[in-house]
Amino acid sequence: MRSGFSILLMSVLLFSGGYFYYVAQAVCPAPLEYAIGKIDPSFDLTLGDARIALSDAESIWEDATGQNLFTYNPDAKFTVNFIYDERQAYTDAEGSFKQKLDQTQSVSDTLNTTYGTLLKNYDTLQVQYSQKVDQYEQAIKDHNQKVSSYNLQGGVTEEEFDRLEEKQKTLDTERIALSILAKELNSMVAEINKIGDRGNILVETYNRGVKEYNHTFGNSREFTQGTYSSDKRIDIYTYSDMQELRLVIAHEFGHALSLDHVADETSIMYFLIGEQQQPLTLTENDMAEFIRVCQTKSAWGILTERLIN
Repeated sequence: MRSGFSILLMSVLLFSGGYFYYVAQAVCPAPLEYAIGKIDPSFDLTLGDARIALSDAESIWEDATGQNLFTYNPDAKFTVNFIYDERQAYTDAEGSFKQKLDQTQSVSDTLNTTYGTLLKNYDTLQVQYSQKVDQYEQAIKDHNQKVSSYNLQGGVTEEEFDRLEEKQKTLDTERIALSILAKELNSMVAEINKIGDRGNILVETYNRGVKEYNHTFGNSREFTQGTYSSDKRIDIYTYSDMQELRLVIAHEFGHALSLDHVADETSIMYFLIGEQQQPLTLTENDMAEFIRVCQTKSAWGILTERLIN
């Protein structure tokens, strides 16, 4: 009788253990089959791009855990949807604003480069001009001294007169060249000042834009960029680029596995976007949360845990 009772009791335990194991696995539904549901046409997102982003998000979890956690199946009831609303409109506005700031900065950088090149050329030409002026003034001084000396001697020969005339013509040519060079320097100064003024205006405009941008868009965003619903769906509402889209999907995939948020701002399962490492990988905190929820447990271990709790 004792033997029969023991066998019967063990059968019940095994059955119960199997039952609780099934429930535990249902909490972490891996592998999770999913399909792409709705993609709002307001998103600049093709079906192919969505598939790539989803596949990349899968790999973040599967490469780190070594498990097949997600499977794309076009006929799956679990769907990932892309819902366009005021959140993406806000993100688009932010992107447009930032693009204008980047354009202003690009123009400012170009002007700064041009300004620096002009200034360098001006400095080189200014040195050349100063040297030529010094040489010209010395040549004028020598020429005048020679003319004065000849005058004191009572005149010059016809040959000496011709040489003096030729020297005077050379000096006149140098004077004209110096005058042209001086005008070129003045034009460069005017251009440098013009570019400098324009650059200052751009810098002021950029700085005002940065203040406005930070005031309007500077706060951290919570993961209401996407939601996981228990009615077997993930809805993606907003993302700024494909890299951020992969992060949002990976975060919601974590919730689909029943993972909670973790208290590490570099983790994928942190509740804010901003400090996650690139390329995207699971942190120790992400892995700890995955193991807590999704690790394979023995029937006895699960039963014991249920009885204790």
